[in-house]
Amino acid sequence: MRTFIVKANKAHTAPDFKLKDLPGTSGRIDLLCRFLNSAFLLSHGFRKNVRVWLSLYGPPNPPKAIRFEGQEMRPRTLNPDELSTAKLIIRALKAAEGLKGPSKEIEVLPGIYVSNMTFEDIVRRALKGSTLYYLHEEGRPITDVSFPQNVAFVLGDHEGLRKEDEAFLAGIAQKISVGRKSYLASHVVAYVNIFLDSLTPPP
Repeated sequence: MRTFIVKANKAHTAPDFKLKDLPGTSGRIDLLCRFLNSAFLLSHGFRKNVRVWLSLYGPPNPPKAIRFEGQEMRPRTLNPDELSTAKLIIRALKAAEGLKGPSKEIEVLPGIYVSNMTFEDIVRRALKGSTLYYLHEEGRPITDVSFPQNVAFVLGDHEGLRKEDEAFLAGIAQKISVGRKSYLASHVVAYVNIFLDSLTPPP
């Protein structure tokens, strides 16, 4: 299983944004839509061995976590266009209205869950079954790493992780890099998937 955790510091935690202006009204949820598509979609297929956590920290509510499980999602739930993907996020945020406590998850659609989990909650949960890596420009080259079967990758949005997040990850996540430049999160997840594919012998 490949788990990807992306923290979006300004992504709205309520469905109060406009689909016709995602970049300007949602705290850049458009970036998360592209991230999801890159994580799951193939040219003529869908990755079942992928899990994605979106950790939303923008206004107006406390943090929200949306979990996408490739093994459980129905075919064609996730489509290449950003608009339909944004509608899935809106549906999740609507389902989370009035949700109490950090531990309870609501299943929005098969394989899509929403909760009040914090970034730290998500990381602790990922650590229970996976080796954790923090994707950062200054990390060890990904080509030098021997990966186990179950892996989890943490990365930030266009603003990156905050200092307190990096302090939390210190000692529990190995810092690795796909390159010395700062790449789009959607490109990073696509590269990691392709790199891990290359390590697996074809059937």
